[in-house]
Amino acid sequence: MALQADSFELRDSDRVAFLGDTFFEQAIRYGHIETALSSRWPDRKILFRNIGWAGDSPEGRARAFFDPLEKGFENLKMHIELANPTVVILSYGSMAAYEGKAGLSSFIDKMNILIDTIEEGEARIAILSPTPREFKGLQLPNPEAQNRELSSYVDALRSLAENRGAFFVDLFNTLETSSRQRETKAITANGIHLNEYGYFLAAERIAQAFSGDSTAKSLSLGKNNSVSEATGIKMIDAKESEEGIALRLQDQRLSLSPLSGDYSQNLKLALANLPRGNYELIHEGKVLATGSAQNWKRGIQLAWEPSNDRARLLREAINRKNRHFFHQWRPQNETYLRGFRKHEQGQNAAEIPLYDKFIDMEESKIDALKKPQAYTLTLKRVKGGEG
Repeated sequence: MALQADSFELRDSDRVAFLGDTFFEQAIRYGHIETALSSRWPDRKILFRNIGWAGDSPEGRARAFFDPLEKGFENLKMHIELANPTVVILSYGSMAAYEGKAGLSSFIDKMNILIDTIEEGEARIAILSPTPREFKGLQLPNPEAQNRELSSYVDALRSLAENRGAFFVDLFNTLETSSRQRETKAITANGIHLNEYGYFLAAERIAQAFSGDSTAKSLSLGKNNSVSEATGIKMIDAKESEEGIALRLQDQRLSLSPLSGDYSQNLKLALANLPRGNYELIHEGKVLATGSAQNWKRGIQLAWEPSNDRARLLREAINRKNRHFFHQWRPQNETYLRGFRKHEQGQNAAEIPLYDKFIDMEESKIDALKKPQAYTLTLKRVKGGEG
């Protein structure tokens, strides 16, 4: 039995294919997963291609169009070849779990066949578990029974990953859902499919599992503004003047844009030796946080930091790139371009490669935007009041 590594780092020049069902097709709407993984290794050239298909299965059920199921698997293999991956991230099992324990063995057999096919291209493989069902009120069925079925599929996928030497990410047990007993912020739109906040959290879990590192970012300064602790950030220098303390900082990676008040990935800044008083932290004239000397000694997590805007621009570029690629590999008039009616408009398929230049243009933007830029934060004492 192969042992799972503690991390699954993406390497320079990797081509990553997201392959699966609705989980990955819906991810195109938001871009959080790709943004989290792109920003995790900003100095590495990594390309991502999303070839997820809603309602799909390991044998390519949704990809068969009007042909027999066997054609669906042929198309699935063609889609993998199109992505030309060095890494494949798989997400199947959410739909299969409706078959219950009776369908579990067959599902794992099909996953093994799919993994055999992927390994012919020598790609590294990561397997994501299905996400949990969520209680959405009495107007929808109680998800407890379905979660029990899902749990058995999650366990089987974990064992499959161990047996095949693939990396496994457990989203089922690490995403917190609302339930009858516990009201939390909803992570699904309908109890099954993740909403944007759910994808935001899933992206964080995946990136953290892949790198083995915490997504937290913190900086603590001691006497003479010397660094006593730093995680995910480097202080270039600190200069004191009548204006205050100017901190020149360089992030190791972008913090994802705060969503719905979740800024847990933003910088937590602590300064231990401030004289009593109240202080405000400023970036380019914008006050980011205010607190007493005691507050700053304990540390204040910023609700906004400069890298948030850069992460937002990065995600927008990723979403544009993914839309271009989606229309290239899954044109709406597929039946006329390459299907049984291609005799009518098949000549227009020659235009599909024209998307390449738009995809490449966005890739260049992505490569630049994912690299953090140095910035300055200034801590100024506020007149009046003692802290």
